Amino acid sequence: MNRESNELIGRYVYHVGKHLPPERREDVARELTSLIGDRVDDEVRPSESEEAVVLRVLREMGPPPAVAERYGYERRLLIGTGSLPAFFKLAKILPVVILALSVLSFPYADGFTLSAFATWLVNYLHSVLLNLGVLVVVFVVLEQLSRTHAKPEADFDPEKLSPPPAPFDGGKVRPAVLVAKIYATVVVLLLFNFYPNVVGVWTNAGMARFWVVPLSAVGVHVPLWLFNVWLAGHVLLKTEVLRQGTWTRESRWTQVGLAMLGLVVFIAALWSSHLGQLDTGFLESLGLAPSDPRVKALSEASRALVLAAGPLILLGLWSIAKDVRRLLRASGSAA
Repeated sequence: MNRESNELIGRYVYHVGKHLPPERREDVARELTSLIGDRVDDEVRPSESEEAVVLRVLREMGPPPAVAERYGYERRLLIGTGSLPAFFKLAKILPVVILALSVLSFPYADGFTLSAFATWLVNYLHSVLLNLGVLVVVFVVLEQLSRTHAKPEADFDPEKLSPPPAPFDGGKVRPAVLVAKIYATVVVLLLFNFYPNVVGVWTNAGMARFWVVPLSAVGVHVPLWLFNVWLAGHVLLKTEVLRQGTWTRESRWTQVGLAMLGLVVFIAALWSSHLGQLDTGFLESLGLAPSDPRVKALSEASRALVLAAGPLILLGLWSIAKDVRRLLRASGSAA
């Protein structure tokens, strides 16, 4: 079979596999490729080109989603079968992440009582259900977007199927690492938005107790809306990569774009911050006098961020440039 015919079959098989669980794609791809090849060999005639026979066979087989249904894919599910493994990986670890956050919010200062524990447990279960609902919504949106880009069955044309993602060095996905990164990002998102009192500098208050000095109290200002957009972008990107089961050139370019946005967030935070200008009123409420060595250390540490900003920005630019160069080189070799 010539190169053009193999390419048409490869595109078709790839789009069928997109609607199947990752663990079934390889077996179905082998079976489907063999089935199509046998039909083409049986139907090809000297007066007809092989490509024309392949196109006719593919049209007769029907759109990829319809073929995937015969292998167990159910399109009526809100979350497609191809996305369910990724969804369950995230759903399994979600209660653990929420538990870690909930432990921080337990009213330890009031002592342990059954009433306080019952209230905490109800809040924990509420948070788990709420975040599970958010997770479902994210996957439903991704599923609907993937269906929106699909061609209607009546307009199905095998020649218009997009090619599979080009082989990409480093495209292999490690699900455990991705899941850990997704939830680490979610934890940061939740902390900055709902638990800002624990985001800052922890300082010893004596008697085995600690005070948390928020970032704002040491002059650090984070543009929250831009910071949230950056974190949400990371969550959506890694969730989509986990759903697809591979890194593609497009997702790597998106990662570079997020790295650039992260650099913008850092510069915006540095620009809007008043490093070294401590909120003395807040510190005094914690029992930290202006003459306290810990206050002086906080002031010096916040000023040190200014000195570290330049090298950090240069390091970020160098990392982005390296990734861009690698992607351009991969694109050139693929072409």
